Amino acid sequence: MKRHGLLLLALIFLIGFEGCGEWGGGLPDHILAQVNEEQITVDEFNREVKELILEPGQEVKGQNFSNLKEAYLDQVIERKILVQEARRLGIRVSSEEVNQAISEIKKDYPGEGFGETLGLKGMTLEDWKSRLEEKLLAEKMIRHALYYRGEIDEKEALQYYENHLSNFQMSERVRARQIVVASEEEAIQLLNQLKKGENFEKLAMKKSLGPEKVEGGDLGYFSRGERPAEFEQVFSLEVGEISGVIRSPYGYHIFRLEEKIAPRQIPFEEAKAGILQELRHKKGEEEYQRWLKTLKGKAKVKVNKKWLRS
Repeated sequence: MKRHGLLLLALIFLIGFEGCGEWGGGLPDHILAQVNEEQITVDEFNREVKELILEPGQEVKGQNFSNLKEAYLDQVIERKILVQEARRLGIRVSSEEVNQAISEIKKDYPGEGFGETLGLKGMTLEDWKSRLEEKLLAEKMIRHALYYRGEIDEKEALQYYENHLSNFQMSERVRARQIVVASEEEAIQLLNQLKKGENFEKLAMKKSLGPEKVEGGDLGYFSRGERPAEFEQVFSLEVGEISGVIRSPYGYHIFRLEEKIAPRQIPFEEAKAGILQELRHKKGEEEYQRWLKTLKGKAKVKVNKKWLRS
């Protein structure tokens, strides 16, 4: 249940709450804040904070709860602004999307655990579902606003490539197979069999303890530093060469080098699609920040000063 609340908090936390209308008083005691025409009650907000942070049976009291409330209030107000704009633009969350999210969340609560957790937090299913729908809509608004609709000049992509050449260097990679067994004695016996012409893949499938045995001991491709230190010896082998017995914390290994790919500089044409995607994402972020700043600047926000001092 906490997953969607925390996801939204993470999405908007970096943005902050600067310049979001005017803060003022003049609100009834039971109203914590007003965002344009929408009110946030004290009870509603306190329940949401508890939903976000608490496991059943836990409590947050005193100064800790006060600090948390003030920090989280900014995020709730911003979420309200995003939801209001989404509704103005006609963006909606379908019942299928809500039900899918509910199904994913319920996986964390076996049996009747989901309903019991709602009860312990003093929430009805309808209240919780309504809040979830609002959070999903805010996330949808963020994704919509982040999407960059302009064109990226290929010259700009080339300039990015030339300024970040080190990002497009592919290190030496190898593909190898292994047989790993528990004892040195068995490893030596298997190595002797391999020297006599025994098929490496068949022997790996029959004798190896590693999970890759089903693939004939195939470890796939890897670069230096991606595997345990003992695997580094593979890089000194020639293609088709079989290593000696190598000891590691996992057992006794025998490797055969299948393929070696030399380090190279990835050419621009090969990297271009990824660069264009990266630049589009970056421009989307920049446009989103400008859009959100304008949106927040137009919002009329009031916060209960008594609550802030309590």
